[in-house]
Amino acid sequence: MSKSPESALQSLLESSKSLQLASVSEDGSPHCSYTPFARIDGEFVIFISHLSKHTKNLLTQRKVAAMIIADESDSAQIFARLRASYQCDVCEIARDAENYESLLNRYEAHLGKTVELLRQLPDFVLLRLVPTSGHFVMGFGEAYELTGPELNQFNHVKSVN
Repeated sequence: MSKSPESALQSLLESSKSLQLASVSEDGSPHCSYTPFARIDGEFVIFISHLSKHTKNLLTQRKVAAMIIADESDSAQIFARLRASYQCDVCEIARDAENYESLLNRYEAHLGKTVELLRQLPDFVLLRLVPTSGHFVMGFGEAYELTGPELNQFNHVKSVN
């Protein structure tokens, strides 16, 4: 028996450690990239360098599309890989914010010791990607719009408008 969409999405989010980012520069140029993330309280927490092109885009535009996608080697069908995509608002967490250390500690617990080194670097910034809408694909004919306040309601997409 196949998994329910709810359990398939939960499994994908729990097993993934990086997400793809689609950002836009000030001049409207698209930029794709990726970054490690930790899912904390329904949001994606990322810790990225100001030296990266996507950082400027995120801090300027305050919007990003994020996608978590199953590895090709784990996918039975390359044309219908398991994936979740989200439109997100971007919120910067200042180093002196009350929750900065606790969020970064949880991020490090999820992603490992490399974060200990990155914490020392002054060019890194902690961001929350707050999902505002979402879409989940399990396979052919198995696409869902994610709705509700926590984007945890699955509405089967039956046609393209």
